[in-house]
Amino acid sequence: MALHKNMKLWEMKQFLREELKEQILLEIAPILHVGISPGGYFGVTRQILCLVDFLGALYSGYNGEVDKKTGRKLISKAKNTINFIQEFFGEIDPNYKTKGKYLYLMYRHGLVHLYQPKEIELKDGKKLSWLAYKGPREGASVHEVQFVTHMGISQAPNDPNVKYLTLSITSLYYDLIAAIDLYIQKLENDKNLQEKWVSTANAISEPEKEGEKII
Repeated sequence: MALHKNMKLWEMKQFLREELKEQILLEIAPILHVGISPGGYFGVTRQILCLVDFLGALYSGYNGEVDKKTGRKLISKAKNTINFIQEFFGEIDPNYKTKGKYLYLMYRHGLVHLYQPKEIELKDGKKLSWLAYKGPREGASVHEVQFVTHMGISQAPNDPNVKYLTLSITSLYYDLIAAIDLYIQKLENDKNLQEKWVSTANAISEPEKEGEKII
C-alpha cells in the first residue's frame, strides 16, 4: 500500500499496521541477528532512524515550505524527527526525552551520510561517543563499561574526557514498534493529527519536477 492523497483514517491505520510494521519485520528484524553478538549495529539503527524521519514528517505535517536554493519541498526536518522521538519513544522510555537529540544527531546524520555514527562535543567540553550493544534495557556490560542503560550516558573507564551514549539496538527495535502503536492511538482521537498526516502524504505523493536542483 503506497501513500496517496487525501488518505482516510482507516487507510492511515492500515498503512502503519500492514505496510510499515510489516516492513520492519521483514527488512529490519533479519539484520538484528537476535541471539548472536555480531551484526546489525549500524544497519538496524540506520534503518530505524530513516523510518523515524518519515514518522516525524507525518506527525508534524507539511506547511508548504520549500528550499530557496533547490526548490525542493522541506517535508522532513531534524526538529520534527527529534520531536517524534521525544514524544512517542519518550512515553516508552523517558531517556529518549532528554537524550533523543543525541540519538538523532549521532546515528541518523552519521550513518546515513558518513558511514559511522558522529561524535558530539558537549557544552562541558567532553566528547560524547557512541557505544551500541545487543542486550537488555538495563544492567548490560559492554566491553569495559559496566552496567549500562539503553539511551543512558556512561563515563569511559580510561578517559575522563569521554562519555558514551549507550544504545541497545534490541530495545530500539521494540521501542519503534511500540511508538508506532502509540501513534495509531493518537491518530484515532485527534483530527488535527489526521490533517497533518494528509498534508505530508499529499506533498510526498506529488512528483518532483525534473528541473529541480539536486544540490
